Amino acid sequence: MFQERLISSVVIVALIFGSMYIGGWVWTGLVMLLILGAQKEYADMMKVKGYKVPLPLLQILAVLMVGIQSYNIGIISELAIVLSFVAMVTWLISTQDDFANYAYGLVGYMMLAWSLSFLVCLENIYEGWWITLLAFLVVWTTDAGAYCIGMLIGKHKMAPVISPKKSWEGAIGGTLCCLLAVNVYNDLFLQYPWWFMTVLALVCSVLGQIGDLLESWLKRWVGVKDSGDLIPGHGGLMDRFDSMVLVAPLLYYLLVLYHSVEIYFDYWNIF
Repeated sequence: MFQERLISSVVIVALIFGSMYIGGWVWTGLVMLLILGAQKEYADMMKVKGYKVPLPLLQILAVLMVGIQSYNIGIISELAIVLSFVAMVTWLISTQDDFANYAYGLVGYMMLAWSLSFLVCLENIYEGWWITLLAFLVVWTTDAGAYCIGMLIGKHKMAPVISPKKSWEGAIGGTLCCLLAVNVYNDLFLQYPWWFMTVLALVCSVLGQIGDLLESWLKRWVGVKDSGDLIPGHGGLMDRFDSMVLVAPLLYYLLVLYHSVEIYFDYWNIF
C-alpha cells in the first residue's frame, strides 16, 4: 500500500508541476480534466443516495467555466456563473425533473467547476505559475504538518463524527507548518510583505482544512470510504483536491484585493 501511494504521489506531483510550468492550454486542459473527473465522482456519489444530477449538462458548463476563466477578464468570469445558473434553471423547467437533482447538481457545480477553475486564473495573474504553486504549497504543507503533528501528539478530536482521525493539535500544527513554508517560499521567490503572506497563509490553511472536512462529511453522508478509485492508494480526484476547493478561489481574491489596494495607495501617494 505504501509503495502504491508513493508511486502515485510522484506521478501526480510530476504531472502537476510539469503542466503548471508549461502553462497555457496544457495547464488549462489538465485542470479541465480534473474538474470533469471530479464531477463524475460527485455524480456517482449522488446516485448512491438516490439523486441523479444532470452530469452531461454540468460537464458542458464546466468546460465553459474553465474556458472563460482562462482569459481572466474581470466581470466575464462572473458572467459564466450567471450563464450556468440560467442553463440549469432552463434544464429544470424543461425536464420537470426532481428539484433535488437540480439543487445537488448546482451545489456540485459550484463546489467543483467554479472553485477549481481558479487554478487556471492563478496561472494568469501577477507572478504566474509561482502563484499557482503557492496554492499547492499551502495545501500540501498543511496536510503534511497536520498528519505528522496529529500522529505525534494529537489527542483532542476536532470533528469526531465527520473525520475521527483529525485532531485540534494536528490542525494547529498543519497551519504552523504552512505559515513557515509560505514565508520561506515568499522570501525566495515572491517578495510580498511578510504580514500579507502570513495572513494569506493563515486564512488559506484554515479554509483548506474546512474544505477537507466538507468532503469528509460528504463521503460520510453518502456512506463511501473514497470518492473514487482513479488514483491507486489515494482514492479519487475529490479526495486529493478537496482542500483546493476553498484555497484556490480564496487565494485568487486575496491577491486581487491586495494588488487593488496597492494600486489605490500608489495613485493617491499614500504611504
